Amino acid sequence: MTQTLCKNCNQTFEGNFCNTCGQRKIGNKRLHMKEVFLDFLDNTFNLDKGFFFTLWNLLIKPGKVAQSYINGQRKAFINPTRFMVIGLAFQTFIDYWFKTPEIIKQDDYFYFSFLSEAMNTSMEIWNVKLAVEFILLTNIFNILFFPVLLYLLFKPLKYNYTELLSTSFYFFPAILFIVMPFLFVTKVLLDVHVTKEVIIIIFTSYLFWSYLSFFTSMKFSQRIFRFFIAVAFFMFVRIAILPLILSYLHPLTS
Repeated sequence: MTQTLCKNCNQTFEGNFCNTCGQRKIGNKRLHMKEVFLDFLDNTFNLDKGFFFTLWNLLIKPGKVAQSYINGQRKAFINPTRFMVIGLAFQTFIDYWFKTPEIIKQDDYFYFSFLSEAMNTSMEIWNVKLAVEFILLTNIFNILFFPVLLYLLFKPLKYNYTELLSTSFYFFPAILFIVMPFLFVTKVLLDVHVTKEVIIIIFTSYLFWSYLSFFTSMKFSQRIFRFFIAVAFFMFVRIAILPLILSYLHPLTS
């Protein structure tokens, strides 16, 4: 092969990448817009068996992706933190440009008969705000809180919180890549209103499928029972406890 002098580290190398610093051979050529765009895609999505490869596998075999990363087989898949950031950015982009939060605003939330009318009203408003105005913070809360429940309920499997957090970084953004295009197509293109119940069904269905395929070292009956408790408590905290706390701290009337 022809020897090439790397302009980044002044070392000679053969092939398409410098063996010393890793810069591509094409970096020696004059900069063009195409190269800037390709570098952006590569650094953001890690196209070489990165983002799209990871997303596809999270759709067809999510448990294997998370298990592989935890077990040290990490070269094939994008880093879970990067995947989470891309997922949250994708949702922000869809929400901003296509106004999908308007879909959520049309729904009513749950009414608790043992609470006052004012408290129920405030909780409903907070639920809408959490789902629309503070969706980024809500998703971060979901991603960080859910592994706590899994850590407690699946303690016999001896996963630590960080390992379970990495699964959350994979699975929750994967749901965004499923739900957000679905909302865009149904509302923006077809003008069909999707209720929050449908969104919840999609959300919980993927969570069950992904985590049941992840906790394979436990008997199916045990993991589905434990995971059902985790999802039920998680939904209760998100829909009832969190809005209740916020309503006590800062009641809303309109």
